[in-house]
Amino acid sequence: MEERERQVGRNEALFREVNERIERVSNAFQVTTETIEILCECGNASCGERIELPLPEYERVRQVSTLFFVRPEHEQLDVEDIVEQHGSYDVVRKKPGPAAEVARELDERN
Repeated sequence: MEERERQVGRNEALFREVNERIERVSNAFQVTTETIEILCECGNASCGERIELPLPEYERVRQVSTLFFVRPEHEQLDVEDIVEQHGSYDVVRKKPGPAAEVARELDERN
């Protein structure tokens, strides 16, 4: 079970890293708008669904290493809790344990 939790944490951190690159490229080319389109940050490595959300919302949630954006019904309730619901996406928080530890370790902002 612990290895599965770590794998979920790694998968989600990978999607978050891709989303960080999307944001940096947008800023570098000055194509920033009021919104950003990111990949779902769920623990399913084969998920390719996209989420469009306000850029300030992205920045607010990214301030906390254990928070992730997921499409509704993509949460994995054994390792995370839904803390916000916004219609087309939810924000989940890793529960204490291996997935949260990996999320903090791999967060390039911290």
